[in-house]
Amino acid sequence: MMTGSAKETIRFPVFVYGTLRPGEKNYPRYLGGRTSRERPGTIRGELYFVRDGGYPYVAEGDSIVRGDVMEIDPALYHQTLRALDELEEYDPENEAESVYLRRRTAVRLDDGADVIAWTYYWNCPQIVGERVESGDFKKLKAEE
Repeated sequence: MMTGSAKETIRFPVFVYGTLRPGEKNYPRYLGGRTSRERPGTIRGELYFVRDGGYPYVAEGDSIVRGDVMEIDPALYHQTLRALDELEEYDPENEAESVYLRRRTAVRLDDGADVIAWTYYWNCPQIVGERVESGDFKKLKAEE
């Protein structure tokens, strides 16, 4: 469930579901060495993959999307979040032109706990990817 604008300055963890997950191509540059804790979990939504460009996105929906909750080191929080916003082409001052929107999202951790985390949602309806039935980017990558 997606709620609220990202203009807020609350230091929520970030839920990642694609190339930012541990072991994926963007993890070392953007999150490696910048987290204090990483935990697997799921959100409600629909996972898609755009083959031309090789990137995933999440849209609102009722399926399960698997990912990881990344608790960012407090000393690195703002610079890391800014870098993630740049990667996802998210501008809180110009959401209409943003490729992704960063929103507060309810996450169910694998241990059963519920947390709120920032999640990047797709904001380009003109580009439609292939739905990932498993809801898990790592499974999609393993199948290729």
